Amino acid sequence: MKNIKSAETGVVEFEHDAANGLLKIGGKTYQCDCDHVILENRRVPFWVHRRDQSVSVWLDGEVYRFEIDDPRHRSSAQAAGAAAGGTVKAQMPGKILQVSVKVGDSVEAGTNLLLMESMKMELAMDAPVAGVVAKVEVKPEQMVSQGDLLVEIEEP
Repeated sequence: MKNIKSAETGVVEFEHDAANGLLKIGGKTYQCDCDHVILENRRVPFWVHRRDQSVSVWLDGEVYRFEIDDPRHRSSAQAAGAAAGGTVKAQMPGKILQVSVKVGDSVEAGTNLLLMESMKMELAMDAPVAGVVAKVEVKPEQMVSQGDLLVEIEEP
């Protein structure tokens, strides 16, 4: 996967070559394995979260956000979002900090549903589609595992 993002400081290149265990950010190449990257002979947490047309990379306490502007990636990202429908699952293990909706609430795509903490970072989880909240499976302070159902939205 390769993405290029134009920023205030110029173009930033992000490339993840999982087959060879390489991560390239802004011209620097790092060796990585699943959820860690080797930086200066130390293992540091590494996580990639992809949603719609954006990718967030958590690396060594920093968050890097990229917009996908390659039509091939944009199409696959849109297809993945469409397949997920109104199901919101935990992308990584963590703790629920705040739940902003309840069953029966009407939401628009992009409405904040909850806030969770993972790897010492806060992650806002937003509605992938417009609809009515059908299930809220979590509450504040609850620990969740990767893949756990958090919220389900019924589309109109």
